[in-house]
Amino acid sequence: MWALRASGGVAVTWFRIDDGFGDHPKVIRAGNAAVGLWVRCGAWSSKHLTDGHIPPEIYAAYGRTAEIERLVSARLWQVDDSGMWMPDYLDYNPSRADVMDRRKADRERKRQGRGDP
Repeated sequence: MWALRASGGVAVTWFRIDDGFGDHPKVIRAGNAAVGLWVRCGAWSSKHLTDGHIPPEIYAAYGRTAEIERLVSARLWQVDDSGMWMPDYLDYNPSRADVMDRRKADRERKRQGRGDP
């Protein structure tokens, strides 16, 4: 999903989650504090177009070790050598490639609307 930022019209993305997320067993098992970290990191990933990858410097700045461990234990995050992954991120959110294609199409549409060559 894309929207326009009021201060300049720049396209931004939204981090989407399913409406059943709150009562999913993984979410309940992780707990509220860990889920807050998950949401913050998901929004960061959406903003920075990382397709659900969260580097260590981000999750360490946003959360505590206990919360990180709970997300991994609940299988809301997967660990790899470069940080954490949100395994279902691309099931609910557009990929970096999709966002970039949409932004390019929006620029072209606007250019044509202005009559630019």
